[in-house]
Amino acid sequence: MKAFRAYADEWRGVRHAYVQVRVFDTRAEMCKDIDDCQFGPSLNAHGQCSGLRHYNRAGRLTGRFACMWLNRDDLRARGAEIVTHECVHAAMRHMANHGLNVQEKGDGASVHANEEALAYTVGCLAQQINDRLHRMGAFA
Repeated sequence: MKAFRAYADEWRGVRHAYVQVRVFDTRAEMCKDIDDCQFGPSLNAHGQCSGLRHYNRAGRLTGRFACMWLNRDDLRARGAEIVTHECVHAAMRHMANHGLNVQEKGDGASVHANEEALAYTVGCLAQQINDRLHRMGAFA
């Protein structure tokens, strides 16, 4: 397994809130880890993104707000679809953590502004994750 971070607000120049991305060689290895981490049952998933609250050893909340599981077998077959799908889940969690809803106006913000924030977050995460996966050779 290889793991790395993808930052949700890097498009704004902020590197705090992040998704931990875990990449496995096979779907079976990925599903076992999902189940071992108690985010299952994985049900033979092609990928998964689960929101979480992560605390450091001192008991302080860290910037990790989600964990994304991917596997090379499925990335080779449907990489763009899987990465984008899981990035939408991560971005929705990030938006919820900030009290934003793409379907409702909140604190004077328009629905359009919330949709734009979601779209930028999805795009930012997908770009980082795809770049890293390409460097790792996950699609080859």
